[in-house]
Amino acid sequence: MLEKIKKIQGINHTDFDDTINMWIQAGKIDLIRIGIVDTYVNNPDSLIETAIITYVLSQLDVANAELYANSYALQKDTLRHIHEYYEAGETPTDPPTEPVTEPPTLPPTIPPTEPPTNPIEEEQDGV
Repeated sequence: MLEKIKKIQGINHTDFDDTINMWIQAGKIDLIRIGIVDTYVNNPDSLIETAIITYVLSQLDVANAELYANSYALQKDTLRHIHEYYEAGETPTDPPTEPVTEPPTLPPTIPPTEPPTNPIEEEQDGV
């Protein structure tokens, strides 16, 4: 996987190998964290390998980091919903959603019975 990432980025030296390997491991841990069985993560098929590579590119390619991060988020969500990647067929549950509540009702406003008086206008009227 390291060599594929280096080829994609046009890296032909070993200066960043440790950093790239660290990001590969972080991508694997992230997939395991959402419930993908570690056997699939450590021996990835093309879907999982693509997700890990995309994760690394989101860290490595500064100019396109947001594009890769969004792509990785979509890939991760897709993997999360593929039944075969979970041990004993246990798929993780979706995060709980907040119950929909009605907006609070405001108390009715009481209209004024008389318009407020202006003392200045009363003086002018009486002059």
